[in-house]
Amino acid sequence: MSTIPIYQLALFVHILGAFGLVAAITLEASAQWGLRRAATAEEARARLAGMRVIQRLAPASLGSILLTGLYMMAVAWGPKGWIVAAFAGLLMIGLVGGLVTGVQMGRLGPAVGRASGPLSDELLGRLRDPALVISLRTRAAIVLGILFLMTLKPSLLPSVVTLLVAGGIGLIAGQIPSTGRRSRNEYSSDAG
Repeated sequence: MSTIPIYQLALFVHILGAFGLVAAITLEASAQWGLRRAATAEEARARLAGMRVIQRLAPASLGSILLTGLYMMAVAWGPKGWIVAAFAGLLMIGLVGGLVTGVQMGRLGPAVGRASGPLSDELLGRLRDPALVISLRTRAAIVLGILFLMTLKPSLLPSVVTLLVAGGIGLIAGQIPSTGRRSRNEYSSDAG
């Protein structure tokens, strides 16, 4: 059996990190969906437990992408425009995720932990804060922008424009409220 070249191993870990990042964003979307519909402290705590997995998975995934990406850039690619822009995009994902979602979840956890029974209007408002949706959708759009860069490998200026457009689309998408679906509480109030 021949030895696995370090570059191929780095590429595998890089792709594995990308899968992990997409999984973290997907899990976060599911947890946010549940948090926005939670009516009791127990329901909110169950969804917040899922967010704790994300708090480990997302940084580990970003770290593996960045470290292996730096290695592959150093040994094979050099500082190409699309790579530099992708690194900046990954750093932006980490900053937005940490400073917006991470800080809010860090504050929500103890508040939900102290709550019991039906959630107060104040706590419901915090669980449904639009900043959480904006953060999530912006990060997801930047991930798609980075995927686009990895596929086409453009120079720096088109790469930067691509990520700015992707981030802008995410910001705009974050402003669009979810419609067409009603929570079970809305159905209950219609029936009662």
